[in-house]
Amino acid sequence: MKRGALAILAILLLPLAASAAMLRMEGDRAWLEADSAPLSKVLQLFEQRGVEVLIDPSLELGRISGEWENTKVDRLIAQLASPHSYLIERKKVRSPLGELYQISSIRIYSDGNLPAARRLSDKSRVLDVVEGKDGIKYIRGEIMVGFKEEATISDLNALLAKIGGTVIEVIDPPGIYRIKLNEGVSVEKAMDIVNAHDGVDSSEPNLAFPRIGNTSMPTSGSGGGANLQLQPGETAVAVFDSGLDPQYANLSVIRGTYDAVDPSAEISDPLGHGTLASLVAAGVITPEGAVAAESGVPVLAIRTFDENGMTSSDTLMRALEYAANSGAKIVNMSWGSEVDSSFMEAAMNYAAQNGMTLYAAAGNEPTGTLLYPAGYDSVIAVGGLNSDGSQWENSNFGDFVDIFEPAKAVFNGQSYAGTSISSPYAAFKAAQK
Repeated sequence: MKRGALAILAILLLPLAASAAMLRMEGDRAWLEADSAPLSKVLQLFEQRGVEVLIDPSLELGRISGEWENTKVDRLIAQLASPHSYLIERKKVRSPLGELYQISSIRIYSDGNLPAARRLSDKSRVLDVVEGKDGIKYIRGEIMVGFKEEATISDLNALLAKIGGTVIEVIDPPGIYRIKLNEGVSVEKAMDIVNAHDGVDSSEPNLAFPRIGNTSMPTSGSGGGANLQLQPGETAVAVFDSGLDPQYANLSVIRGTYDAVDPSAEISDPLGHGTLASLVAAGVITPEGAVAAESGVPVLAIRTFDENGMTSSDTLMRALEYAANSGAKIVNMSWGSEVDSSFMEAAMNYAAQNGMTLYAAAGNEPTGTLLYPAGYDSVIAVGGLNSDGSQWENSNFGDFVDIFEPAKAVFNGQSYAGTSISSPYAAFKAAQK
């Protein structure tokens, strides 16, 4: 089946050798070659480009063979789904260069049973982190691009054609395009092309960052404890961490949850780190050496780390946007990395300039080495104290560390220590003022 050529927006080319299928898309047109490929594998090609795919699990999905050239996506999906029903949803994305039209979801279901459709990939999303030749970790096949003020949508389209990529997300502010590359095009090669392209202001890989963990310590007597007399405060703290254990989601101080790693997922905390940070930020857990407060403060728990303890530039920017839209005025980030990102710095500068107060852990190694985001001027870096007020021996230090707060706490019978505790406690104190 062949149709006349029509170039609209993004060019996608993603081979999937194991399923003998290849998909290319330009806006609302598609090119597909398949040789006895399972339909589920073909649909994964759409999924890998940011399209949510939902399938009725009761359906028997066959194999696909054929060639479609310059075919409208509606027609292609209708033929792939036959004899079943389907629904395609689109979204209009505003961006600094103009409006983009993207397919947001594809649903395939039996007649009259739309609610039965479930996500094709129902596993918890894990970030696909790779390490480049320079040792920097980033998300496989993804780059972030910012354009000059005078750039136009034509500059974007021309760039996408050169690198064989597609825009899968626009983060605005600060006006950054997250682009997925075709297989066979390395991030390093794409960056060379992007940096030489007219209209581009800046670019970098979609960087990956590890979290700082708390240090587990033998359980001992402690002056800290839980605050059981909680009254919601007036200023909300957004906690960017590994999530929240659902058993705490109904506490009066937990005002909302959000999974920035997988926005369609329910809140969870595979690591436990985020639960502790959220409860400290809310005032439910009082660090050793601190006086339990009479009331708590509302917390928005945002999962920004996957089960491997990794996050990415786009995930953190998505979290910042969600927190701002939710009305949170304070952000806690109990993590750090030696990787400096100009895009992350710009995003945090923008948040600070628009009324947010940002706190971050200074680090759990006394090296004096800058860690980010604590090292950015717009972020308050928090070091750690012992219960007697002395500096915790494992706390980072240096001119970039702005304040020190207690670094030890007990949670579920286990003692923990880390600037990951100091930072949310500083956020809690700020929210009480």
